[in-house]
Amino acid sequence: MTKINENNPDPKKKLLPFARLINDFRRNEEKSWIQALKITSIYFLIGSLWIIMSDRIAGELFTNKEVLVDVNIAKGWFYVLVTSAILFRLISMEFNKVISSKTKTVLINRELEEANTLFSAILESSPEIMIFSLDRDFTYTAFNNRHKYSMLRLWEHEIQLGENILDIIKNPEDSVKARENFERALSGEYFTYIEEYGNDKNPHMYWQNYFSPILAKDRSIVGLTCFVLNITALKRAQEKNQYLSYHDNLTGLYNRRYYEESLYRIDKPANFPISIIIGDLNGLKLVNDAFGHKTGDELLKRAADALSDACRADDIAARWGGDEFIILLPKTDLEHTEEIVEKAKAISARMKVNSIGVDVSFGWATKTDAEEDIQVIIKNAEDFMYKNKIIESKSMRSHTIKTIMNTLHEKNPREEAHSKRVGEICRKIGVALHLSDIDVSTLNLVGFLHDIGKIAIEESILNKPGILSELEFDAVKQHPEIGCRIIRSSYEISEVAEAILSHHEKWDGSGYPKGLKGEEIPKFARIICIADSYDAMTSERTYRETWSTQKAAEEIMRCAGKQYDPVIAKVFVEDVLQIK
Repeated sequence: MTKINENNPDPKKKLLPFARLINDFRRNEEKSWIQALKITSIYFLIGSLWIIMSDRIAGELFTNKEVLVDVNIAKGWFYVLVTSAILFRLISMEFNKVISSKTKTVLINRELEEANTLFSAILESSPEIMIFSLDRDFTYTAFNNRHKYSMLRLWEHEIQLGENILDIIKNPEDSVKARENFERALSGEYFTYIEEYGNDKNPHMYWQNYFSPILAKDRSIVGLTCFVLNITALKRAQEKNQYLSYHDNLTGLYNRRYYEESLYRIDKPANFPISIIIGDLNGLKLVNDAFGHKTGDELLKRAADALSDACRADDIAARWGGDEFIILLPKTDLEHTEEIVEKAKAISARMKVNSIGVDVSFGWATKTDAEEDIQVIIKNAEDFMYKNKIIESKSMRSHTIKTIMNTLHEKNPREEAHSKRVGEICRKIGVALHLSDIDVSTLNLVGFLHDIGKIAIEESILNKPGILSELEFDAVKQHPEIGCRIIRSSYEISEVAEAILSHHEKWDGSGYPKGLKGEEIPKFARIICIADSYDAMTSERTYRETWSTQKAAEEIMRCAGKQYDPVIAKVFVEDVLQIK
């Protein structure tokens, strides 16, 4: 830290306790001179009175001149001894005071030096603080090294005490601005402002400038001080918090809070016509259940990207809810709104996540008159969106189910053939049981989809050639519930989901996941259980031999009434396999 000019009283205020010690010392020094004068005056007065009074008393008491001479000599020695003792005492006390004062002075000077060193070290320790002070002529009276380095970097000049700062600032605009700030401080104003530095090549930085006048003892202004603090990190944190407060963390779109504030701001006649678009991502729950929430999140991100790409600069696209989006379009009529919707559809149609298309249903409405309630416009757009969703989502769900099954079969090619065979066996059992054509078709579908929940099981477990471990088997046992969730969000026929959930239940109640018994088990699930077991017995496995049709039929009949529905088992063996 460059040494502070002694004419600048402001830094001394930072050392107020030590200034008080100095003032106390000075006051004590003045008291010492007054005390010495008092002692001298008293000594002179007492001495004079002693000489006058003692001579009179001695003259009256002793008439003999020889005796009087001896008495005066004794009186003189007594006076000398007493005054010497008193003077010795007083001089010793003053010497002690002087020594003590000198010691205090040394200690005060040492403390002042240490405090000044500490104060300078504090100002120099942080690379984020610049400080300088100027007199009324704008010449430097103090500065720290950070400011010195900054001026050298900016203006290629190494500053010195006594230099005029305005002579160093080469840019006229910067010089004028600096002079204005200096004059504000010299007028007695305390103020602060933030400056931003940076360009396309250099990162932006933010500096907080604090200006204050320097006051003398008589309160006159003798200069100014400026502290400059780097607040870039704080500014970045504020910008991040502001961004998070108005943006959806997942998609990067505006959030509902920002949308609602913008709606209140934009719902003015100057922005008519105002259009609202509401979009709903189809099949998100189905994707979450089948592929996990990470895939579902990616689907949401891609949908958000499609909406952002379709919007114009002044449009406000926000995530309205879990799988819903809303777009606020000021000064946009119905025709242009439909063009934006078509553009968003075209962009989303080209996007895929794990072979799953980004499918969004849209609804829109336009406000053209101030008498119309904007909330009614939003409700109209939402109702329109739901109508479109009913039409579009069924085909989307069907496509997603196919994608799930294709993905499962790619993970384990053996599953594809197994699913088809189980579906066909279920169809034959349904015919043998004289079920309706609709039920037979549903059975065929359920048999094909019965293991769809295995999409969530690790590929290493599905393709393991040997016998599964206990933990691996526990993972496999989750597939009926997973499959049920997937199908329940895709098919209106409840029997399909229930059959998939229960196809590993056993007639005697020893199955899973619910431990249902007998006719508590849905009929379709009892049929799948037999078809699934038969295909597993007669198909090739690496860990056991392939059973013949006869042996498999015998095993099914042996387990009838325990694992299988005895009636359906008998129909399967006798009517489907035609083994009597």
